[in-house]
Amino acid sequence: MSSRLVSWVIALALGVLFGVMGTAVSQSRITVLGVAIPIGLVIGLLAVTLLLMGLRLLYRTRTAAIVAAFGLVLAVFLLSQPSQGGSVLLPANSVLALAWTFGPTVIALLVIAWPRFSRN
Repeated sequence: MSSRLVSWVIALALGVLFGVMGTAVSQSRITVLGVAIPIGLVIGLLAVTLLLMGLRLLYRTRTAAIVAAFGLVLAVFLLSQPSQGGSVLLPANSVLALAWTFGPTVIALLVIAWPRFSRN
């Protein structure tokens, strides 16, 4: 296998992993002085941003970031569907769930569309 294909497979696996982990923790909150802070959503969106920005900085092309974003969005989509028993990980009536459903997609679009400035 070529090194390019290996990097794409790793990027896809990282995207899926970040999508699964982010979905699992996106509803987590901590309460500080009576204020509920959506720490799971904040950490998940920050992790997605850092992953995609890191892939954009590491490789000269956008391909690895696109592949990771595809895996990420696919994982979030699949995990947002109702299971056989009818339970869902991302309830449609939750602001946190809606933010996690659309947030990674918006971040991926911004990171991938961001121009690469030459060093000259």
